[in-house]
Amino acid sequence: MRMAIIGSGKVGFATGKGFSETGNDVIFYDSNAEVLEEIEKKGYKNSQNLEKIVLDSDIFIICLPTPTKRGKINLSIIKKVTKEMSKLLKNREKYFLFVVKSTTVPLTTEKHLIPILEKYSGKKAGKDFGVCYNPEFLREDDAYQDFINPDRIVIGEYDKKSGKILEGLYKTFKKPIIRTDLKTAEIAKYANNCFYATKISFFNEFHMVCKNLGIDSNLVRKIVQMDRYYSNHPWFHGERFGGNCLPKDLNAFVGFCKNKRIHDPVLLKAVWKVNKEIDGFEV
Repeated sequence: MRMAIIGSGKVGFATGKGFSETGNDVIFYDSNAEVLEEIEKKGYKNSQNLEKIVLDSDIFIICLPTPTKRGKINLSIIKKVTKEMSKLLKNREKYFLFVVKSTTVPLTTEKHLIPILEKYSGKKAGKDFGVCYNPEFLREDDAYQDFINPDRIVIGEYDKKSGKILEGLYKTFKKPIIRTDLKTAEIAKYANNCFYATKISFFNEFHMVCKNLGIDSNLVRKIVQMDRYYSNHPWFHGERFGGNCLPKDLNAFVGFCKNKRIHDPVLLKAVWKVNKEIDGFEV
């Protein structure tokens, strides 16, 4: 497949390099000439001619930055480039696939990017072109290794044809492929990162308590992670946790920290708050 990587930073380069090594014809695009110079030194095709890339490629993988400013995602870059591409795609007759890999909040692809593509290209999603949301789960320092050896591959698809084409590109990886709709794939990326952030803060909270008590928090962490259910908890959701142990022990530990003035366990208190709120929630 002829593939264009739109945005050639860490995610874009890892993606393009990985797909290139599985037999695809890949070209890198970036507005930063210095980025492309480094890519050229590594022996990969690149161009700043967006029109040529748009007319010559079959698949566009969007790896543009979506920074957060004042607590809100900034879509200005991805919307601007999508608009530029759409105007050029007006002159294209062949079917193409538009794949968003940038991290975007749920409904961004459906409510913002597809309307831009349709308005400025004069083409119809699902008929003239396909759309997928394909989140990345890459570490900054090991992006390429994570790309070629993923835990799972998530494909959010506008329609079956779109998902089938992208799935075909990933089959050589021989990893689990989950096909779903666009917004589910978008939120899965946030759930993954927020879960990592929560785990880090969870163990940091215990680290602060342990430090005040003269306990080795790293040993405590290792003991917790040896639990055979650690990797797949929770096996249910949408209802409160109950039973004898979890509510009793959570409240006892929060109370212990507060009474001894060791540390204010803000995360664990939030856990209890969420547990109470979910009780009347309609699933």
